Amino acid sequence: MLRIFAIFMFCFLAVQGDGRFYVLNAPESLSFQAVSTALPSEQVDDVIKAARGLDVSDSANFPGLVITDPFALPQKVVVVDVIGLNEVPLSDVVVSYKLQGKSVSSYLDDLNVGLTQDPSDCNIKLSSNQKSELVNCVETQVKSNNEFILAKINVSMLVKSGVDKALVSELKTLQAKIEGESQNLLFVVLTHKDDGSNSRRRRDTLAGSNTNSYNLAAYYDENYPVIFNIILWFMVALGLSLLAVCYAIADMDPGRDSIIYRMTSTRMKKDN
Repeated sequence: MLRIFAIFMFCFLAVQGDGRFYVLNAPESLSFQAVSTALPSEQVDDVIKAARGLDVSDSANFPGLVITDPFALPQKVVVVDVIGLNEVPLSDVVVSYKLQGKSVSSYLDDLNVGLTQDPSDCNIKLSSNQKSELVNCVETQVKSNNEFILAKINVSMLVKSGVDKALVSELKTLQAKIEGESQNLLFVVLTHKDDGSNSRRRRDTLAGSNTNSYNLAAYYDENYPVIFNIILWFMVALGLSLLAVCYAIADMDPGRDSIIYRMTSTRMKKDN
């Protein structure tokens, strides 16, 4: 009885595999270590945020990502979400991690809305007689001002034996284009069979304005921190200088410290 139960659980886990997280391109400032630790699905967005130098949740604790140079982090992140496959036969050189948990698509959607002023629209659902537009769509988004590009490709309608070869070829083509476009870019691929239909939903927020349909915070230019620090410390230095001048004037002895009074006093004596 125990053996039958173990075989049943093994088959169930094999069918319900959670998927994988592949790193196809990363700048030298990021080092993805080959660790056996599974990546929880709720920490996928934290890994991407950490790679961009953004705040992460307190529960984030994944040893696979090491930031070697915090001053040269990737300027853009490209994520390809492959729905319908648990894994893709990529090269052994590609670092990958097993995904643990469901609702991967929901976390990526939250990340897409939170990090991008104009969320990318690369949602591709393939059929047997349809050619994928993944490369063209992602390439167009990379040339835009978006710092986070999310592309979804649903291959659940296709037979697995025909999907792997075509998908791997397309991902390699996209990888070559991204490497030629910029080295300072993070390119990851996620594979899973969860389409997000039974996943959690985001908590409703207050209604936004007509010009801000996603109710996002105000967008700041990448030069905003530099300009802010220049103005801040200039005002601090100016305030301290003014304080020092006021103190010096208040503590001045007109008879001894001021050359104006000295010259006037000497000239008055000569005139007399």
